[in-house]
Amino acid sequence: MTATDQALLRALDDLIAGRWILTTENTENGGSVIVAHRPIGWKGPGNPHERLVAGDHHTMWALLTRRQREGA
Repeated sequence: MTATDQALLRALDDLIAGRWILTTENTENGGSVIVAHRPIGWKGPGNPHERLVAGDHHTMWALLTRRQREGA
């Protein structure tokens, strides 16, 4: 298993464990984006107000995987 695969598995574990919440938000031009944010009251590592925004699922997985590699 590659390091990228391992980071993706850890990112998925974070989602399952509730360390990130995924949702969608409408954009001004009528489209939508995928948003990951920390749960309300987050006390774990990283910024509790951090938001990751992506235009598609592939990009969101890449963002979550990168954050996982950074250790937050």
